[in-house]
Amino acid sequence: MSTDDTPVPVEEGEEYTVEIADTGEEGDGVATVQDFVVLVPDAALGERVTVRIDEVQEDFARGEAVKSESDVS
Repeated sequence: MSTDDTPVPVEEGEEYTVEIADTGEEGDGVATVQDFVVLVPDAALGERVTVRIDEVQEDFARGEAVKSESDVS
């Protein structure tokens, strides 16, 4: 399946609330936004976080967790 014509559903600087569904090879948390992979350093498996997107590549994005579910009151 080619993603060449599929628009990337995330943008640098934007925030998204995601659930960490897996752990990557280098220990990053792995989440998705509309089936698009987002890597989140220092996020734990099963954690729900708000992530700010720092970098967008063709097949994935990297972001920083700015808030975890436990921070929300």
